[in-house]
Amino acid sequence: MIHTFITFHVEPDRSQDFERAHHTLAQSMGAQPGCVEIKVHRSLTDPLDYMVYGTWESKEAWDCAHQRAGFGDLFKSLPVVDHTLSKAVFFEPVYSIKG
Repeated sequence: MIHTFITFHVEPDRSQDFERAHHTLAQSMGAQPGCVEIKVHRSLTDPLDYMVYGTWESKEAWDCAHQRAGFGDLFKSLPVVDHTLSKAVFFEPVYSIKG
C-alpha cells in the first residue's frame, strides 16, 4: 500500500474550472485497478491551493494508471500554475495514531 500527496496551485479565477476538470481526471484514476481512494482537499488559507491524497495498492498500480491512454490530455487540461506531481510524492505507512 502506498499513499500519494500531490499539490496543485490553480490559475487565478479558475478554481471551478480546475475542480470540474480534476474531478473528471480523479474519477478516471479511481476506476483504475489498484486505486483504493482519492481525496481532494482545498487549502483554508489559499483557496487556489489544492492537495490530492491517493491510496494505491502499489506503486506499480499508480504507474499503470498514469501511463494509460488519455491521462496526459486530462492532466494538461488542468488550469494550474504549478504542481508537485513527481517521484517524490510516494509515501508508505510507518505508524498511525488514532484519537
